[in-house]
Amino acid sequence: MKKESNLIIYDLILYLVLPLVGYKLLKPYIGDYWAMIVPTIPGILYTLFRFWYTKQFNVTGIFIISTMSVSTALDLIAGTKDNLLLYNVYYHIGLIGVFFILLAIKKPLPYYFMIDIAAIQGQEREESKKLYKHPSLFKLFQYLFIAWIVKDIIFTGAQWWMLETYGAKAYYSRTIIFTVGGYIFGIIMAIGYAMITMRAQKIKENEQQPKDEIII
Repeated sequence: MKKESNLIIYDLILYLVLPLVGYKLLKPYIGDYWAMIVPTIPGILYTLFRFWYTKQFNVTGIFIISTMSVSTALDLIAGTKDNLLLYNVYYHIGLIGVFFILLAIKKPLPYYFMIDIAAIQGQEREESKKLYKHPSLFKLFQYLFIAWIVKDIIFTGAQWWMLETYGAKAYYSRTIIFTVGGYIFGIIMAIGYAMITMRAQKIKENEQQPKDEIII
């Protein structure tokens, strides 16, 4: 519990406090654009370290690295503070499009993330794939993915509106709303994963029950 609390504190400092404070302090010296980018570097390095430390080298890791790479590349080529925020909107619109495709072909990312989590805990991947493909479990992964897509649509729409209404001044509000909203959605995902874990355990127990019975 203490470790999880520390992670939350680190997240808040690196993803919320540092970008906002860094932007405020660096803006007079390096301008809006670089003041938005530079304070995010520690957060990127921190994410990569956690990715390496938890050995998330499969779908979860690929997703983190690929999305981070594309997002960072867009930030660097944006050139101006307004383009930086605008490109971020375009990026999320593209991401939503990819999510819809994955949903349509029944490849929900939460399903693969769960397999990675189980693998870290020592469960065989093939066993996890078979277990989580159970209809009563797989539909929950689909629901979680739909919730994720809805969240991204809301966040992207809000970011577009703030950018159109307030321009680069929306940076503070955007960062706060996205960070807090991200944690709220994280709680929803955690609840969903907990429900799936409990249901998966019951399914495993039911499948093992006939084998444990002694026939006289």
